Amino acid sequence: MELYGNHHDLKPRQQKLILRLYRRKSQPEEVINPELARQLALLSRDCGRELGLLLNRQGRVEMVIVGDSQAITIPSLHRYRLGHGRLRGLRCIHTAFGPKIINREDLTDLTMLRLDLMAVIEVNSAGLPEKIEIAHLLSGTETGRHTSLTPVPLDQLDLNCLELFSELESSAGNRFSHQTIADEKQRAIIVSVGPDAAKTLDQSVTEMSELARAAKITVVDTFTQQRQLNPHSAVGSGKLKEIIIAALEQDIELLLFDHDLSPTQVNNLARATDLKIIDRTLLILDIFARRALSREGKLKVELAQLKYRLPRISDKTTALSRLTGGIGSRGPGETTLEIDRRRIRERITRIEKKLKKMARSRANARKKRKRNQLPQVSIVGYTNAGKSTLLNVLTKSEIFTEDLPFATLDPTTRRLRLPREQEIIITDTVGFIRKLPKDLLDAFRTTLEELNEADLLLHLIDSSNSEVNEQIETVETLLKELELDHIPTLIVANKIDLVKPETVQRLKKQYQAIAISARRPQTLPPLLSAIAETLRRRHRPG
Repeated sequence: MELYGNHHDLKPRQQKLILRLYRRKSQPEEVINPELARQLALLSRDCGRELGLLLNRQGRVEMVIVGDSQAITIPSLHRYRLGHGRLRGLRCIHTAFGPKIINREDLTDLTMLRLDLMAVIEVNSAGLPEKIEIAHLLSGTETGRHTSLTPVPLDQLDLNCLELFSELESSAGNRFSHQTIADEKQRAIIVSVGPDAAKTLDQSVTEMSELARAAKITVVDTFTQQRQLNPHSAVGSGKLKEIIIAALEQDIELLLFDHDLSPTQVNNLARATDLKIIDRTLLILDIFARRALSREGKLKVELAQLKYRLPRISDKTTALSRLTGGIGSRGPGETTLEIDRRRIRERITRIEKKLKKMARSRANARKKRKRNQLPQVSIVGYTNAGKSTLLNVLTKSEIFTEDLPFATLDPTTRRLRLPREQEIIITDTVGFIRKLPKDLLDAFRTTLEELNEADLLLHLIDSSNSEVNEQIETVETLLKELELDHIPTLIVANKIDLVKPETVQRLKKQYQAIAISARRPQTLPPLLSAIAETLRRRHRPG
């Protein structure tokens, strides 16, 4: 038996009497036994603090909690696991002084902890229980997520708990668990935290929403918080409560964070929310895994996934370690955790060897193209700027395109005939994005190295995107990081059919951009002429 909460400065006599509450029991169908409620009220008035009980469905006292004069704090309930589609299996009953009984904090605890019910007993000046007010969650398609019953005198309370809990958990379409109907998109909340301005956080949320759409996730709500990332849970405790309540109200299955989270943050968030936690890198890796078609592309994505997973393998299974030593071995041998890590490292080594072999084959192909002395032009740009669409229109190809981030990953090379019968090799590359995961950038570095052979880069930008300036800056930063900023570059403003003429003129003036719409071939001749002229100047003798 243990007292929880603010009990350390109680008198020994008071602590002893409060501990005796563990010996008392209510009938399973009772909210609380009247005698137990009376004893709870007397002890609460005696010590001048709110007292709380957590009762299980058999009516036994599981926890006795000592609060202050205003509230109690319910301790961690992780050992009381939530069943699929079920409530916690615990009801909370606590005392309160004055006419105000159930408050917002009680309803927050009820919702967050998914308690069977919350009951508050009003204690009068004589230490006797007056009225009791009860609140419980709702299931199915009712409009509220919880409801409070009208306060009644304790001796007039008539509520069968077991019938109530059975009805709530068996209701058609109960929403106490996060269930996904077949072929239905998963529902998610996006969270963005950082010291940046509110506008910057909103832009991050917008981009995460597009990434979620590419991963076939339905974004139901978003939260932003201007602060440094909390090392334990990413967001502050108050904001986390808001997120949990919103998740329960809207039947959310995923929390998407626009940051890279540490294993500790992921574990703490998963425990607190009972939801699946996805950070930015994991979301982008999932999109790449969906989109990779070639053998090389799939290997690169797998390599990035393994490098992401390696430092995040939990050590919580070490208690289940098994012996793998043999004759001549000492100690327990490798634990299951160590075996998993070793196997991942071995798989990483094998993939890296395969990719090096593929890179050599691609280098030979580049040398062959070089011998043909055909100029090479590469299309680069932010993801979803229209690179594949432009390549299709220029070369009359049928590369897969879709209005989604990273719709295509594998580089595609085609021949293109320019005016005056000049032929070139034109290549579409994987799109860039803000905060591109390092492991992905490393995995695709060999593909991007082909850009070193380019005579000209076409930096395609999405004129219709409100963050076009930031996207240009991101691409230019990545090109510099890849040491490609020495190659001549033409900035090409795409999707001009979706913006006002003033926007087009601004981009032309600010970036000397060539304005086109890849979906309107009649806008492309100025681009082809600019490519031909730039290549002619680059290869002009002297």
